[in-house]
Amino acid sequence: MNSFLRGSMNYVWCTTSVLGKGSTGAVFQGVNKHNGEPVAVKTFNQLSHMRPQDVQMREFEVLRKVNHNNIVKLLDIEDDQEGRGKVIVMELCTGGSLFNILDDPENTYGLPQKEFLLVLEHLSAGMKHLRDNNLVHRDLKPGNIMKYISEDGQTVYKLTDFGAARELGENQQFASLYGTEEYLHPDMYERAVLRKSINRSFTANVDLWSIGVTLYHVATGNLPFRPYGGRKNKETMYHITTKKAPGVISGTQTSENGPIEWSKHLPAHCQLKEGLKQLVTPLMAGLLEESQGRMWSFDKFFLEVQNILNKTVLHIFYVNRATSIEVYLEPEQTLVHLLEHILAQTDVPQASQLLLLDNELFATKVDANTSARGYPPTDPSNPVMLFNIENYNVILPTEWDLPKFPTFPNGISVENDASLAKVACSVGHECKRRVESLSLLDTLMNKSVHQFSGFLAGFLVKLLKRTRHLEDIEGLISELTKMFEVAASNHETYQKLGATILASYETQKSDFQRVSEPIQQLYARFVKEESLVREWNSGYRALRTPNKNRDSEKAKSLVDRLRDSWQHMLRDRATRSLTYNDEQFHVLEKVKIAETGKRLKTLLNDGVRQAVEQEAECLADWYKKAQTIFLQTQFLTKDVGAYVDALYELREQLKQHREDLKEEIST
Repeated sequence: MNSFLRGSMNYVWCTTSVLGKGSTGAVFQGVNKHNGEPVAVKTFNQLSHMRPQDVQMREFEVLRKVNHNNIVKLLDIEDDQEGRGKVIVMELCTGGSLFNILDDPENTYGLPQKEFLLVLEHLSAGMKHLRDNNLVHRDLKPGNIMKYISEDGQTVYKLTDFGAARELGENQQFASLYGTEEYLHPDMYERAVLRKSINRSFTANVDLWSIGVTLYHVATGNLPFRPYGGRKNKETMYHITTKKAPGVISGTQTSENGPIEWSKHLPAHCQLKEGLKQLVTPLMAGLLEESQGRMWSFDKFFLEVQNILNKTVLHIFYVNRATSIEVYLEPEQTLVHLLEHILAQTDVPQASQLLLLDNELFATKVDANTSARGYPPTDPSNPVMLFNIENYNVILPTEWDLPKFPTFPNGISVENDASLAKVACSVGHECKRRVESLSLLDTLMNKSVHQFSGFLAGFLVKLLKRTRHLEDIEGLISELTKMFEVAASNHETYQKLGATILASYETQKSDFQRVSEPIQQLYARFVKEESLVREWNSGYRALRTPNKNRDSEKAKSLVDRLRDSWQHMLRDRATRSLTYNDEQFHVLEKVKIAETGKRLKTLLNDGVRQAVEQEAECLADWYKKAQTIFLQTQFLTKDVGAYVDALYELREQLKQHREDLKEEIST
């Protein structure tokens, strides 16, 4: 009886616990015999043993040479106890490969931005270690990037599978062919896939093309270059990669012999924010360069990645468009650069940008010369609030068309049904993301009201304090005026002047009362009575918003149901032959998927989106009133400023006349 267990001196593994398979071997999950520590064990097949000895030894030598957090750690190289050759024992990456992660329906449209940035950082760091050791990987792809979850729960992406790797200096070349065709540089594709006998050698820079394809795949969920029919259409694939213009990062053919749809931009379904897209798109364009003259170097790639990772990110909620944006600043850039970036992303003129954080003007938290590295921290749920003070409309952002839930045909096809169930899960996850996004909008719109109200209240408190301080100064000037009038009464020259000064003072006092009274009224209404906040709260209470209804939690529950049904379909596909009862349950799962999909779409379109649209309308009405009050405070501030200038001018006049009068009396 054959055993599924195999071992080496210090490790044992089960051949049914397959972690991955390749052309030269397979990776299994195993354990250390002495402490039970889980490990990954790579074994080699007959095809591998047919390779030249130096080629077989190359992977071992490469693994012994590398030691980096973003490269899967080598634990041991031992002999299979059954005489099947060497085995490589490595640390176990429990998160699976990046390919499997992208294959999950949750990531059909690419990874979330935070995860994409992790991949970018870790892939770049791992590759830099390889280049520092004069190594070329030659088979970079999502399947050879593993997700490791550390004891403290942090994710680390690690390069693995060095079967094709070898030493290669900066200007050295190689002629042998390795790699996976969708990720191959066009020159290698021409020889390896099209099998054209071209006398050409390659440098380490071919890894850069593979990195570009991988990053596009991670950001979008799709390969960048897709001929109709996929791998079968090899000539068109080569045409797409070699005939694309500089700056083009994708080429897709959607019908047989149809035109190629070129694009220099990431697709709408990509989850990266616009600010990051603007940085990542030229990076991808530089990597996906077929021309030797325009092809990037590793040094340029590493430098550009570090530039992106070193930037200061400011999270901003643009209230008038109900949109979260991110501004990426160089650490030494200042407020003027921030305002320029905001203008570029929102079209709001700098003079119309009102930026608030924690109920205060952002400009009071940082001065004009404060570098971005010294800015207060922000995040998606606690952003800087951007109001356009020239526009009170609040309009929800448009979204790319939601994919349709698939319709299951009559009858049972375990293969087709499993595929359609996976598509349903993909659409379900997109619905869930939109529900969560709209729920965050609900939170931020509500928060924007309290930020603006708090800012107005704080502004009015300061304005009232200023007017009361002016009242004290006014009292002193009043006494001075009266003293001057008394002193001047015995001097005919100054009697007329004293009367003029007194009349001027009375006029200014009257002007001040016209300014002071509205300030006190606004203070009473919007600080003491909090009428703006109360008005919003009254309208908000009547809305059935997604956070009140716990719609994000509902969406998650529905998506979990879809995934359960999909898993059922996968089990049926693996079984192949279903009993009568199994068929009945299979049909029932199809019905459940259809019904759950309908419920998700209804929740999104008829529940959450409608509620947030109503909230946006309420916010627009509220902001119109709040903006009017804000403008009043600005006019009153100018009036107070004008009164201050006039008051100080009167004081200076009094001082001068008093000195003149003293001099005349003394003579």
